[in-house]
Amino acid sequence: AVVSTQSTGYEDPTPDVEALERTLKPLSLEHLGACEETWRSAPFPDLNTKFTVLNACIEGIGRDIPSSQLTYLQTIDDVITYYSTPVEEKRYMELRPQSLPFNVKIAKNHFKGLPDTN
Repeated sequence: AVVSTQSTGYEDPTPDVEALERTLKPLSLEHLGACEETWRSAPFPDLNTKFTVLNACIEGIGRDIPSSQLTYLQTIDDVITYYSTPVEEKRYMELRPQSLPFNVKIAKNHFKGLPDTN
């Protein structure tokens, strides 16, 4: 694998907590049977409900949840914590070469495909 050192210009779409609560509170009340006082701590009763709530949340917020994180999301509060955590762009040049797997090479100037030969 070749890793580019150029910045992707990625802008973190982390929403504010109020926006998260506006999206998640109605989902918690409707799908989890939570009450007004406990809606944040309501657990997902089963995988189908978890899928329904998280899918609606992804559509409402516009930021996916990687499958590696799904097991850690057990309550609505966990979802709020996940979405409140900023996503950081990794700087691969800061990695020491010995910390990289043998099949990863750092390319200082990357290209996007082969030049047009037609």
